[in-house]
Amino acid sequence: MRLALLLALLLPVAACDTVTDAVDNAACQASGYADGGTLRATVSGDSFSGTCIRVQLQSGVLTVAGADNVVSNNNQELITLTFPTTDTASYTLGSSAAVASFTRRTEDSSDQANEVYAATSGTVTLAEYSATTARGTFSFSARNAAGTVVTVASGTFDVTF
Repeated sequence: MRLALLLALLLPVAACDTVTDAVDNAACQASGYADGGTLRATVSGDSFSGTCIRVQLQSGVLTVAGADNVVSNNNQELITLTFPTTDTASYTLGSSAAVASFTRRTEDSSDQANEVYAATSGTVTLAEYSATTARGTFSFSARNAAGTVVTVASGTFDVTF
């Protein structure tokens, strides 16, 4: 169930402007990222700034996604966090219904497949939730199908919807 939910949320990796906050809002909205705020982290030592935001609440399950590079042909990246409820709490990945992932799409035109790294351990924390905002932190280790591991550290999100 969690894997099916995760895969459903990893729709095309859309992108926003580079790692700056200079976001082309029209491009974000055209790509399905109509919400506001930021989602930031360090992914295996590199800065990630997801400024195209999508928040979804369905059957009590809260999903927050942040993408970067949606308006360019550069590498595109996406972090997706799924909370089993809107209760403010910390969730341990791998032992609760919370799910997290990092997705990368390369700029190589001959290899445009999404590379999904599913979290194997870590935590996601929903520190604040209201009808229009969500804020929290996250960090996790994730592995792709080939066994390559990425570390997502110092993650924060502060989103409006």
